[in-house]
Amino acid sequence: MNPKRLYVTQVAVLNFAMTMMMTAAIVYRIDLAGLEPYQLILLGTALEIAVIFFEIPTGIVADKYSRKLSVVIGFFIIGIGFFVELLTITFLWIFIAQIIWGFGYTFISGALDAWVSDETHNVGIEQTYIKANTVSKVMTILGIIGALGFGIIDIRLPMLISAALYILMSIMLIFVMKEKVEKGVMNHSMIHQFKFGVKHIFRHPMLKIFVITAFLLGLYSEGIDRLEEFIVLDRVTTTIFSELSSIYIVSIMHMVVAILGIIMLLIIKKYVKEGLKVYQWFLALVLLMSLGLLIFAYTPSAYIAMLGFFFFRMTRQGLDPLYTSIQAREIPNNIKATVMSTFGQIDGIGQILSGILMTTLAFVLGTKAILTATALILLGVAYTMFLMIVKHKKTDFKS
Repeated sequence: MNPKRLYVTQVAVLNFAMTMMMTAAIVYRIDLAGLEPYQLILLGTALEIAVIFFEIPTGIVADKYSRKLSVVIGFFIIGIGFFVELLTITFLWIFIAQIIWGFGYTFISGALDAWVSDETHNVGIEQTYIKANTVSKVMTILGIIGALGFGIIDIRLPMLISAALYILMSIMLIFVMKEKVEKGVMNHSMIHQFKFGVKHIFRHPMLKIFVITAFLLGLYSEGIDRLEEFIVLDRVTTTIFSELSSIYIVSIMHMVVAILGIIMLLIIKKYVKEGLKVYQWFLALVLLMSLGLLIFAYTPSAYIAMLGFFFFRMTRQGLDPLYTSIQAREIPNNIKATVMSTFGQIDGIGQILSGILMTTLAFVLGTKAILTATALILLGVAYTMFLMIVKHKKTDFKS
């Protein structure tokens, strides 16, 4: 199968199954397991524990041995992790399940993006990433519909189907995913590979700034990722939608976000090709995200607050392909998965610290403080991107 087409297919299936799982899981965790806000944040911390321990080793495995093997293993372990969460509604088991599937995700993180980057020699890579993200939003809508349809029967059913899809995808990729293995890839030890990747980051004029960007993106995301459904469900109680079941509200919310995401990605696809525009759009989107969060936090009207939330989520959808394309363009092929995984781990460190920070804020000051802190951290991300734009212009001028 054509590498670009297979990449888009994998991203689509990954997002369809993940959306169906997470849409059902948030209701499962809030309504059936009765988890508190701090417990929801701690589940995100569990995921990042897996990232901290395994992101770089699995990235090195992908670079040294096989990116295909890494992706196949990743899909399989994620499926197993989803199955584990269904065993019981006890918080401890749900926590363990996050570590398992988080471990599986580290095999895919970096490896899949690096695989398509190498297989296509970066020809039109920005458009490939944007197309994959756009298709994934369509699949997200289908995943929400699936979660809603199957969740009405039993909230655990869409979770079970998602787990099965990941395992089936793992088996299918064994036969259809091809890989060009370059000579000399296995000549170095894993430690040497890691050191080489780190040296490249800190010798690179753009990537050494991007380290701070990755950390701040992790620091901002954990609180809002784990609590946005909780906060939205709370705000909805003062609207005409208050009588709807939680599964309907969460499903509608995710569907609207997906539709807005498609619109955002189509705009980016039209106006962003490569070069400086990637950085400029990244900066603009981050500033708009911060604005949306502040509207969500401080507007008395629940309806206007929800508009702020959806504005934040719409602009956020445009970050992923830009974030990935910056790395794909700046990192050599022989260490691409290693360096991408290193940035994934830096993001994970930020998310673990965010879990501690946001849990404390949730206990002491409440959710408004979490939204405010998140918006302020995004301003820090904007500043690092501004520095990268300045650096980019200087580099272009010298060349």
